[in-house]
Amino acid sequence: MSSTRNQRKPAGGPPPERKSAPGPVITPQVLGVVFGLILIIGVIVYITQVVQKSNQKIQALDSQITQLQTQKQTYEKKKAKLEIARKLNTTVREKLQTVTYMFMTDQSSMVPFWEDQFLPILLRSPLSQNLGKLEVEDYTYHINMAMQPFNTLPPGAFFDAAQENFPIVYEGEKNGVPEDTPLDTRPPDFLTPYTITMSEWRGTYEDVQKFIEDLQTKTNKYLYTVHCFANDDSTNAAFFRTTTEWTIVITVYFINPEAAASGDEPPSPPGSESC
Repeated sequence: MSSTRNQRKPAGGPPPERKSAPGPVITPQVLGVVFGLILIIGVIVYITQVVQKSNQKIQALDSQITQLQTQKQTYEKKKAKLEIARKLNTTVREKLQTVTYMFMTDQSSMVPFWEDQFLPILLRSPLSQNLGKLEVEDYTYHINMAMQPFNTLPPGAFFDAAQENFPIVYEGEKNGVPEDTPLDTRPPDFLTPYTITMSEWRGTYEDVQKFIEDLQTKTNKYLYTVHCFANDDSTNAAFFRTTTEWTIVITVYFINPEAAASGDEPPSPPGSESC
């Protein structure tokens, strides 16, 4: 007992308190919030990238389906009218073959038109040339090595500068090789007007009338449109209007049956030119 009393207490104060171990930084609650945010972002990205693109594709397909359905309806209508169109095309071509002689076709028609048609009728008419001239639109000849030389100037001294009114353009070789096929010189349009202006031709009204009648009715060849004719009062030969100088505007046409016609009105219809 005495030994127990004689035991000494340890020197110093009480021992230091022990700190508890720190808890985890990422708790289940934090993980839940992070996972929720990731899930929300994923849903947003999915909607943006997948759903919207799918909707766009669906809209594009719907539009394509509508377009194809419209085309199908158009083709069905055309198919129903195809046989009618074929018959009409055959009829029109047969009709064109019967009236093509009334038109010039290409540059090979130019000189025969002047030599065989227009000038003989003009020279047989009572109209006198005096200072009369023929003003025409420039017509360009196109030739290549496969085409034989030909006369390109109309006869007579009725043109101020025939060589300027009928120029020639040579189509050269390609890659140094001459062309062995003649050029297609038909005009690009279905109908192409070619206008002639007669100025200062002297005669009476009856002379002009006879010339126009011969031109339009007795040639049985080209279709002539006479737009107008007018006299010059200052050149009357007497007090009464017996002989005077006249201006006459006439149009003939080139035709290309293979070209498409456009519009409901032909080019240069009667009255479109002025004296």
